[in-house]
Amino acid sequence: MIEKKQLIHQGTGEILREGYRHYTEAMNEEGYRFPSHKAGARIFEGITFPVEMTVDEIGRMTLLSKLMIGATNMLGYRRGRNIMAYSILEIGELARLKNWRGRKFVNRMCKMRVMQRIDTNSGAQYYINPAYFMASGHRLSLDLFLLFRDELKQIVPAWVMNDFLRQAGTKRKPENPMSFESAVDIIANISRREGER
Repeated sequence: MIEKKQLIHQGTGEILREGYRHYTEAMNEEGYRFPSHKAGARIFEGITFPVEMTVDEIGRMTLLSKLMIGATNMLGYRRGRNIMAYSILEIGELARLKNWRGRKFVNRMCKMRVMQRIDTNSGAQYYINPAYFMASGHRLSLDLFLLFRDELKQIVPAWVMNDFLRQAGTKRKPENPMSFESAVDIIANISRREGER
């Protein structure tokens, strides 16, 4: 399908601007195409969950993967025009665990790097590792790559890693230095490890 839009001057009828937009058909001979904005997650073949992760925990993470904010993989929700992060207690409840059990689950997922906690001025934010669950229909951002780069090595081609590392070298250091390693440290650590091989 092609959508044609025209901006027409009301007084003269002159066409001021014209644009076309291509839409993939929702239904064709191959079947129905789910819209990319629908909640869900992509998983990657060949990437296994950590060995110490139980089937119950994988199920709970699957529940949580439907609650990621698209381009960020952050566990959160929309309130009007704002995006709000779920608290550790809310995440526990969404994973169907109460009080200390929910907190213990979230901390365990962070320890296994299935999730990561980032402290911000507005409070803690929790991100799901895209190696295990990637928000559908979105690209991997530099920030998400930097959070989970070790796990993403199995998925991301070398040229993409190099491009991300180049971008990280030119990126401004975050306001909260405890949230991320500085880009210079990241590049130095990876270069040192690759030199040891």
